[in-house]
Amino acid sequence: MSEQDPLRKNRLGLRTMLLVSGGVLVASSVFLLPNVGLVQGTAPTTALPDPPMTSATPGRTAAPSADASPNGKETGTGSSSAAQPLLPVYWLGGVDGQDRLFREFLRAPTGSVGDPIADAVRLMASSEPLDPDYHSPWRAASSVSSSISTKNVITLDISSDAFDASLTPDEARLALQQLVHTATAAAASAALIAGGESSSVVVLVDGAAGYRAFDAIDLDGELTRDASTLAPVWIIDPQEGVGSDGSLTIHGLGPASEESLNWRVDRLADSTYKAGTGGTDLFRDGRVDIVPEEGAPGAYSFSVTLPPGRYEISVAVPTDGEAADTKNVLVR
Repeated sequence: MSEQDPLRKNRLGLRTMLLVSGGVLVASSVFLLPNVGLVQGTAPTTALPDPPMTSATPGRTAAPSADASPNGKETGTGSSSAAQPLLPVYWLGGVDGQDRLFREFLRAPTGSVGDPIADAVRLMASSEPLDPDYHSPWRAASSVSSSISTKNVITLDISSDAFDASLTPDEARLALQQLVHTATAAAASAALIAGGESSSVVVLVDGAAGYRAFDAIDLDGELTRDASTLAPVWIIDPQEGVGSDGSLTIHGLGPASEESLNWRVDRLADSTYKAGTGGTDLFRDGRVDIVPEEGAPGAYSFSVTLPPGRYEISVAVPTDGEAADTKNVLVR
């Protein structure tokens, strides 16, 4: 994370600011992958599940559903219903005893004003992850706005209620990286930043610089991405809780230093099939080679066909079983 005084840089002058307006992200736009730049493709290819209806943590609310009608019900693979905008949001998840960043794509929040950066940050601060393995230290923000300069400097103005948690300096730095990754991914996905170009984030709180975030870090400069905060293994698709017709293609990213990853599919205890005594029953496992693609040095992909039931898909680094990602899916 690098810091400079934003008030000393001409490129952050009001005359060089471009207010973000009217930008939307659709399922066929570009998206960010960990440790790489922009990669063309769909994000994700499977339909999104309905937002979880579980109790939210203090100061947070359940992710709002932008389409609760029968037409919004997910059916198998394909793009999300009604061509709703999807926004990249980063969350914290445990990896080998430490929190790292994972990413999901969520529907734009109810009441969206067409500012994809502010909408993504609102989701990060106010909603719940699809995956219960993820979490966030942020609190619901009563207001978020954004602007971006011609030099790819994103300025976020966030209300102080988003910072109500008290964190250690290390926890605060990771929370700010969560914010930086979310804002820059949203900007890139909405084509507000050209592919491959770097960007940075300046955070104002209630319109002012220098706020002490989470009682731990002063927000007095530009913030940039720190790739070391990203989780080493991601399942990009399918996302948590999706429904499928039984034929699934799992793709994601692993460490570029590895040649292959281990994967397994377990039937969950509430499946229509008999489960093992441990709550899951191994259905299938294997190993997938990492096949570097342009812009995605750790890319992997494999397919499985599953009978009806609920399953947990896991992908892990062979040399470190704690470096893994998991997703639960429903096969109808």
